[in-house]
Amino acid sequence: MSQIRILQSNCIGCGTCVQLCPFEALSLVDAQAYVDHDRCVVCGSCVPVCPADAIVDDSMPDGFMPGDSMDDWSMPDEPGIKSNEASFSGICVYAEHADGALVPSVAEVIGAARQLTEGTGLPVSAVLIGSEVGHLTGELLELGVDEVWLVDSPKLRLYAEDAEARCMSELLAELKPAIVLGSGTRRGRSIFPRVAARLNTGLCADCISLSLDMETGNLVVTRPAYGGSIVAKIIIPHQRPQMATIKEHVFRPASKVSVPNGIVRDMSSQIRVSKSVLEILEVVKGRADPANLLQADTIVAVGRGIKKAENLPLIYEFAEAIGASVGATRAAVDLGWIHPSHQIGQTGSIVKPRVYFACGISGALQHTVGMEEAETIIAINSDPNAPIFDLATYGIVGDLFEVIPAFIETLKAEKQQMMM
Repeated sequence: MSQIRILQSNCIGCGTCVQLCPFEALSLVDAQAYVDHDRCVVCGSCVPVCPADAIVDDSMPDGFMPGDSMDDWSMPDEPGIKSNEASFSGICVYAEHADGALVPSVAEVIGAARQLTEGTGLPVSAVLIGSEVGHLTGELLELGVDEVWLVDSPKLRLYAEDAEARCMSELLAELKPAIVLGSGTRRGRSIFPRVAARLNTGLCADCISLSLDMETGNLVVTRPAYGGSIVAKIIIPHQRPQMATIKEHVFRPASKVSVPNGIVRDMSSQIRVSKSVLEILEVVKGRADPANLLQADTIVAVGRGIKKAENLPLIYEFAEAIGASVGATRAAVDLGWIHPSHQIGQTGSIVKPRVYFACGISGALQHTVGMEEAETIIAINSDPNAPIFDLATYGIVGDLFEVIPAFIETLKAEKQQMMM
């Protein structure tokens, strides 16, 4: 069994490791550090902070000493050199929650997992970690998961993400899912890299497509790369579990099953939960979607065709007249014409409104992947060969500075007539 050891000949008794150990497993006795192995979970957080290189993690490769670079011990990129894949099975979903409820993206992640396992017989589990979250297990079972892995502890309060990452790492190491999926939310982006680092495995973020290679068991993920200019396919062939976060509003949410038959595995007494080093002084709630794109029924989006930021008031006037939110392409954002919160596309929001006005937008893949599932797409562009017309429900070939004012005048006239 791996252990943390103190090289007494190196220890200078500074106490740095004692202060930083989240499990209170280290102490100073006669100016020397000692490890309480009943408390220590070999998280390794003490090793890099020791200024005297006096702490050794036995789980490191033979010959590895404090101060060495792990680059020299990295796994060769050769076929057949993998973690023990046979002991890993199924897909695990991270069940993110806030204010006592599952966040909406959890259903999307479960939907993606169920789609991957369809016809394979592989189980789908959900890991539920937090304080007083047991009431959420039923909702997860209704979404079709086979098992809920529950760790409920008062130490896992909201924003205790360091403690949650350590707890989740230990849980995954114990139950060994082959694939771990989460949503690309702020919280998911905080926890998943920590867990992947602790498990020494790979992580692919903000995926827009998933598939499973049944021959190798590899998860094949698709995500935008190089600032969204290309779409890359990525695998994690040598490490398990394979971890990925998926972009919100890309996958169809899982539908509820008529008769849930999954089970709850309460691991609260088996998984050690550490104290968070974070102290939350105040929570100031803001709008998660300041541009109001994700919930909008109608969106008026602009691209490079508006020519300059000074022309945006026309767009806002039109949007206000029809009760729409304003979106934009990456080009418009990069030019500084509009705030990044309005960006739609691979590197922005993925939206599914009932009506989408594409004003002066050419129709590049980087943008269309974020709006192609709109029910009705109305494109306005002066170029009759613009790719956006291939996607549009209705197309208007014309100058948007003539078309949109005409829309606005018509709406005003109709409103006046209704008031008469």
